[in-house]
Amino acid sequence: SLPRMVRGEGVYLYDSTGKQYMDMTSQAVCTNMGYTLDESVKQAVMKQMSELPYAYPGLGMVEIRARLCSLLAEITPGDINGFLFPLGGSEANEGAIRIARQYTGKVKIMSAMRSYHGGTTGPLAATGDFRTRFAGEQPGFVKI
Repeated sequence: SLPRMVRGEGVYLYDSTGKQYMDMTSQAVCTNMGYTLDESVKQAVMKQMSELPYAYPGLGMVEIRARLCSLLAEITPGDINGFLFPLGGSEANEGAIRIARQYTGKVKIMSAMRSYHGGTTGPLAATGDFRTRFAGEQPGFVKI
């Protein structure tokens, strides 16, 4: 049976018996900063959660998202001033696939064998392992 994880510190997870595990995957690349957050990060998250925990981007803009867009527009090349903020890797990869196809006018998407890109249809088709079969027949995905 799986261990019951109860806390994290740095790059380590601890189960209910106190056993330490090094998180070599960053929880499928979702905890890249580790489990020990700077106090200023915690305070910023708590402030936003108390003011407005979520706002659908198609409904309106929130200050923190507008500030991030402005900062990104300052550091990106050319006249790039539109940004997507997906909630997870699958959604990010779905967007990347669509943007690449729209921008290039080409259908082929190259991805590596022994790779994982997400659980929705497009990223599953790009995935280079046994999970690809769950995407069904998806044209244009080439494994290298």
